[in-house]
Amino acid sequence: MNIAQQLENEKAEKHRARFPRTFLDDAKEAAHSDYSVKEIIPAASNVLIYGPSGHGKTYITIDLAGHIAAGINWRGHRVRGGLVAYIASEAGESILRRFITWRDENLSEAREGRIPLVIITRGANLLNVAEVDDLIDALRGISDDAGMPLRVVVFDTLSRSIPGGDENSAQDMTRIVQCADRIRDELKASTVFVHHSGKDSAKGARGHSALFAAADTVICVADGVATVEKSRDGESGKSYGFKLRVVDLGLDADGDPLTTCIIEATDAAPASKRTRPLTGAAQVALRALREAIADHGEPLPATSTIPNGVRGVTVDRWRQQFRIRYGSDERGDRALRLAFQRGRENLLREQMVSLSDPYAWIV
Repeated sequence: MNIAQQLENEKAEKHRARFPRTFLDDAKEAAHSDYSVKEIIPAASNVLIYGPSGHGKTYITIDLAGHIAAGINWRGHRVRGGLVAYIASEAGESILRRFITWRDENLSEAREGRIPLVIITRGANLLNVAEVDDLIDALRGISDDAGMPLRVVVFDTLSRSIPGGDENSAQDMTRIVQCADRIRDELKASTVFVHHSGKDSAKGARGHSALFAAADTVICVADGVATVEKSRDGESGKSYGFKLRVVDLGLDADGDPLTTCIIEATDAAPASKRTRPLTGAAQVALRALREAIADHGEPLPATSTIPNGVRGVTVDRWRQQFRIRYGSDERGDRALRLAFQRGRENLLREQMVSLSDPYAWIV
């Protein structure tokens, strides 16, 4: 082989590594797709868990992380255990008592071996490339120390992981998505971002919707229910009821009671506060509007009917994204138009979206 041919082969191999490809005739359906939590957290996926402050989203995330690390099935879903890194950017060392309580309440003292779950009590700025490089190096070191690959990396919370960043900025949120993709590609691990909603969780996660659009799984935690709002490998709309049980940890150094909470599963989710459930068409329409705004949204002109600072898209753009999401229908375009109309009216009735010709936005 001459030098020119060798260089050409090296170039082709580099391209194959950077842009993996499969010819259709060579493609095969995997008999057993990899996952961390089956039907909820696929392997090497991006996950968003959000909800109002004080509603238990961190406790739910700790519960998921603990089950994955310990290899214990979660709420009837199979779990493939592995190393979990939990980056507690917001709570810092104070989160340790929650993990200790989870361990003491869920795991036997007679268990063999260490639980592969590491809590990192200081986060990195995910908008700073050098800090992301350092974080990935640190995660590789943790993986080497544990003697196993990372399966999940949790960032709690998103806002504390982007100091000085703007949650409403498409540019900043796109950089977060790129960071998650780097971790997925370089470490073959899933990323889980814990994020806040506004006071009304029905309005979705706070800030720009790029992260929602890029997520494989989105879980909303509010009012004692964890709801899978989006799932690429499982069923959207599944809900898991829970309550927070207070655990007495004794007295602190001043003699005051020291407590924390732990998740307890409930058999049924509490009834929704909505007067009417969202129809299937409305769920698709809401998802389509979020994705359209993530990809094409822009600040709308403030008028007597459009609040200042709102991002939205034209109704035509929303309808186009709905067509992509809803898919083809053997009954033709009329069925699709009626489905979009039903979904839009359901969302308007529930005050989840607003319209001002020709624009639409999420309330």
